[in-house]
Formats: sequence, structure tokens, C-alpha cells
Amino acid sequence: MFEEEVRIKIRSELFEVEESLFSDLPEDEDDLEEAIADALAEGEDETDVLEINTFGRCTHDGGRVTFSYDESEENGMQGSVTAVTYMQENPDVVSMIREGAVSATLVFEEGKRHHCIYNTPIMPFEICVKTLKVVNRLSINGSLELDYIIEIRGAKAERTKFYMQVLK
Repeated sequence: MFEEEVRIKIRSELFEVEESLFSDLPEDEDDLEEAIADALAEGEDETDVLEINTFGRCTHDGGRVTFSYDESEENGMQGSVTAVTYMQENPDVVSMIREGAVSATLVFEEGKRHHCIYNTPIMPFEICVKTLKVVNRLSINGSLELDYIIEIRGAKAERTKFYMQVLK
């Protein structure tokens, strides 16, 4: 197994979605993009941006590549560790595993929906993630781009544009 310390820069842009996109998502990709554009039109000016610069670890066991880092108080997840991981032969499916004070495993696969449980100290919540785009160039130039909509059952959906840059 190979392991090294790396510097990780993350930028997340979050847009609130005014309606639930998970109850009746269109099957046709063009209709889906139109529904997303309509849902975001009113909230685009209200973007929350989160930037993280931290040190982390890169591990590679010959098949699975993992980048992990400790969460901070800035984003309310102090005491948790996040790992972004994928199989080298299938870099278009990326998982984000968070363990600690809050925990969840999110799977990002372009054009697909995945459900998971988000465990918090208060109570667990069901989450649905619809991935719009995955651009994984971590093994080429150290960059990852995810564009997805996430909805916690009972709350408004949110679109996230997630950018991660790994530097040695």
C-alpha cells in the first residue's frame, strides 16, 4: 500500500433549490436539465461558498485510491474525517465517506440517484443524491469536479458544485 501526505483544496458552491427534484424526476436527460434550470433560476443569486485548505492523506492499494482529511469547525463537522475514494479502473464512480461526529456514504455516479442515511448526533436523516456530472482527473492532474443535487428528506433540495484539487 502506498501512502503520502497531500494538500487538499476544496471549493463548494451551494444553491438552494425551490422545489423537490427527487419526487418526480424526468427520465429524459434534456427534460431533467430543463427542470433543474427552472428550479435554480430563482436561487442562483443566493450562492453559499465554502472553501477549505487542509492537509490530508492519499492512499493507494493497487486498485482503490483514497484522499482523506479531517473536517473542521468551519463547516460544522469538527471531529469527522472525510474520504473521497474511487476504484482506479472505474474513476467515474466516486464515493465520499464521512465518519465521526456525523457520518454518511454518498455515491456520485453521473445520471444516477443514490440514497443513504446521514447520521448526526441529533438523529439520522435519509438523503437522496442525484449526480449531474463527475469529472475525475485526480490521477491525471489532481482535480475532481462533482455537480449534484442533494435532498435531505423533509428539507429543501440543494445543488452543489464541488471542486477538489490535490497538491503534493
